[in-house]
Amino acid sequence: MSQYYFTVSSLPWFDFESEPPVSMDTFNDVCESTLREEDYSLVKKASLDDFDFETANPVLKRWTVFEQSLRNELAKLRGANLGIDAQKYVKQFIDNTTTPAIAAGAFKQETPLKTELYLLKERWAFLDELEAGHFFDVENLIVYSLRLQILERKVQFKTDAGNENFTEIYEQIKTSIREM
Repeated sequence: MSQYYFTVSSLPWFDFESEPPVSMDTFNDVCESTLREEDYSLVKKASLDDFDFETANPVLKRWTVFEQSLRNELAKLRGANLGIDAQKYVKQFIDNTTTPAIAAGAFKQETPLKTELYLLKERWAFLDELEAGHFFDVENLIVYSLRLQILERKVQFKTDAGNENFTEIYEQIKTSIREM
């Protein structure tokens, strides 16, 4: 197993409340220049959105099972909420004992933004579990990549921009109603 002392120790530390300390492009450049090719390909596979692949890497495997299970649970709850059969949206049966509670917690949130932030925090907490025992190896870099993606997604939620968009759309609706 390769150890990447220099790579891991050269990366800036961050937490869930931080801004992304580096861009994904910068992180990938560092990894590409310092990791073995097969390890770099594993780090590149780590994604919040694309997790439909087979892997022998235990951290990536646990991540894909967790993420697919969470999305399945969310689909089931959304389907029940809309009165439709969600089974056609469930990708494959994956049993994960923690994801039903996380999905239920997401449905208790007051706004879509709070729901997204809740889900990102739960993903972060799961990454804490995945990182345990991994300090300077490729698995640590996989977790770092996923956390960096979480922060990049989180900074896209700009309250001011969202309020501006809402106000603009609301004004358009009011204008179209008046014109009727």
